[in-house]
Amino acid sequence: MSRPTPPASGRSSPYMSHRSAEDLESQNDDQIEGLRAKVQMLKNASQDYCVTIGIGNEVKESTIQLSQMNDAFAETGGILSGTFRRMNNMATRQGCRFLWYIVFLVIVFWFFIVVWWFRR
Repeated sequence: MSRPTPPASGRSSPYMSHRSAEDLESQNDDQIEGLRAKVQMLKNASQDYCVTIGIGNEVKESTIQLSQMNDAFAETGGILSGTFRRMNNMATRQGCRFLWYIVFLVIVFWFFIVVWWFRR
């Protein structure tokens, strides 16, 4: 009895389809066993260490913290918008002098960066 050999042309044969079906079935069985082990581990962990309750508490704490951060960012945005509004008012009152101060500060900052770069 000779076993059918896979054709070299790349066409599927009954041997190849049967073999790939077996491979897929064994992969599925392996994955099912892995999932069963994980489910069993979670069941044991939830009974022993109350993991699911801990996850729920963590989610609640994270939600509260995110809400507080959102409030803090909104407050900071309000402070910054007020600061920019006052800065623009000052700039319009002082006219062109404010622009020259900004240009001077940029040049000084650039000078310190260049000196620092070459002294490293």
